Amino acid sequence: MGLMILAGAETSVVLTLLLFAAVGLAVWETREQKLDLQTSAWWVLLVLLVHVLGYLALRVWVWNRSRGET
Repeated sequence: MGLMILAGAETSVVLTLLLFAAVGLAVWETREQKLDLQTSAWWVLLVLLVHVLGYLALRVWVWNRSRGET
């Protein structure tokens, strides 16, 4: 979605709201994981650019990271 916006494609209100929701969830998740600012910014920008795939990658990374700590 973010790449579509950068390319100048038409966007719907629903997809834009979903993009903001995914970015908000990414911000929430990175704050909950207490990541440093640079890592948090990297994940949020990834979600902003590739939307759902970026958020799923973040969730898998967090799950794998938490599994390794136990």
